[in-house]
Amino acid sequence: MSRTRAAAALACALAVAAAWPSDAAGQEWRTINARRQLAGEDELRVELDYTVGRVRIAPGEAGSLYRASIRYDAELFDPIHAYSDRHLRIGVSDLRRVRTSRRDRFGDLELALGPEVPVHLEVMLGAAEAELELGGLRLTRVEVSGGASDSRVRFSEPNRARMDRLVLKTGATRMHVFGLGNANAEQVEIDGGVGELVVDFTGELREAMTVDVNLGIGSLLLQLPRGLGVEVVRTASFLMPFDSEGLIKRGDAFYSENWEQAAHRLTIRINGAIGSVRVRWLEENKVS
Repeated sequence: MSRTRAAAALACALAVAAAWPSDAAGQEWRTINARRQLAGEDELRVELDYTVGRVRIAPGEAGSLYRASIRYDAELFDPIHAYSDRHLRIGVSDLRRVRTSRRDRFGDLELALGPEVPVHLEVMLGAAEAELELGGLRLTRVEVSGGASDSRVRFSEPNRARMDRLVLKTGATRMHVFGLGNANAEQVEIDGGVGELVVDFTGELREAMTVDVNLGIGSLLLQLPRGLGVEVVRTASFLMPFDSEGLIKRGDAFYSENWEQAAHRLTIRINGAIGSVRVRWLEENKVS
């Protein structure tokens, strides 16, 4: 992301926040609960679109395809819940008018996904607060895109399927990713716009992994378990200060001391504009 685009994303987020007055009168709270048991499905595609509020995704119980709850203000939003032919669409419609800047008054969406069916998950967030626990599912592809969202993505347990692509994008706040070693992903792309990005590689890394990290304006913290073979490559346009503690520079890249002998290797390619990059070594390979 260029400096111009990053600055525009921040300006947009600030403009949205400034447009939220403080009067919460006239709210009409409603809740939709939905559940679907397994009935021979061999896959599930999920499209979650949530404008503002709080989102939580977690593994569900065995025998379940999904379970969902949407709590929303009917004065402001229309709920979205549609399932057909192994395809779930869920969330809330575009913002109509907002009278408060407090996220706890914008409602909640909770989604539990069954662990037995392969899932292609797409999450589109606006100014939302997201807690995504994706460990223990059968994820074949995950794409999370956030505007002015504050997101935490966690793989507490190994992914039960091989994921062909994992894409995590944020606009103008924070994204923390934990247990990326458990994602079992072939290709990983993480985009940070304006703000704080924490990427934690604890977990069970089964095969070599390559991660592309693109930064606009902000900070990046890489949390690496000791014993993992690590290569960090910076692009030619990289202008950020880089704290390379525990890494050895060879040519244009930095390597952990055990790179040649490591059973599993992680390559991180970083493209950045303005900010900083730090490395933190973890003594225990446990997902926090």
